[in-house]
Amino acid sequence: MALQGALTLEPVSLNSIPRSGHRLAVYLSAAIRSAYSFVDEMTMPPSKPWKVDFKKTNRYGEVEVASRVRRRFEGTEYWFARHSVHELDGEFESVGDRPDGLSWDDFANNLMRDHLQHEREYGPSVSRVDLISLDLNLAGVTVSGWRVVEVAAYAVHFQLPWPLKPRVFPILLIAALAASRREFLVISLPLEIPPDIKGTDISTQETVSVVGPKEIIGQYVAVERVLYQMAVINGTNPIVIWDMATASHASGHIPMTLQRRGIGDAIFKDVEAFLDYVKGKKTG
Repeated sequence: MALQGALTLEPVSLNSIPRSGHRLAVYLSAAIRSAYSFVDEMTMPPSKPWKVDFKKTNRYGEVEVASRVRRRFEGTEYWFARHSVHELDGEFESVGDRPDGLSWDDFANNLMRDHLQHEREYGPSVSRVDLISLDLNLAGVTVSGWRVVEVAAYAVHFQLPWPLKPRVFPILLIAALAASRREFLVISLPLEIPPDIKGTDISTQETVSVVGPKEIIGQYVAVERVLYQMAVINGTNPIVIWDMATASHASGHIPMTLQRRGIGDAIFKDVEAFLDYVKGKKTG
């Protein structure tokens, strides 16, 4: 039995994804509902089946990393998660007078919109991102309580240290913005793709083979939720709460115990990498 329905490492066939209309709306509703329910259970501090692995501070603040104790009936996923809180510069979406101040728009524009295009720029191991054609028609597709921002198929390429072979992770990316509050989800679901499929390199716009001759196809599932909260005490600024949960399998000959060992540190470092990226865009 897969954990939380759609949130599983079992890849979804490209052909099984509805392309339009009511069936696509039902599909997206189920994915968003499943992802939101899953990330919403990650209370901080976490409770069973989650446990804190460590808390560390980067240049911007504290990041809490947790893992989920796998239960027999939940499938084979080993889940890791992180939680961080970020003070914004003022009550509104603008960055105020400080050029390096954080705003809600910094998260919305760099995590929700064009998610993988930005990750390609700040992710230290991401070597290439390819867009896979789905030919979706989102006209008239609605999800109660949410506005669908993006639904697209991608292949994310990772360059691993020698002697490991590079990996490619095909995913279906769903980005959705809450209709009545400042909150959004970014969902990544693993895809099953033909080995000879073509895609478009999002950096060069060239047509490329999605799976290179030396690449191994892996599986990756993730949910990110970003939530805005108004200041509750006079004289303090509003905050953004950024939660993320992920499970992955790099395939090949890397033992799962070795794979799991580095995930916590990797997702911890991603927070600082993203905030450095945002700051760098502002200060030039």
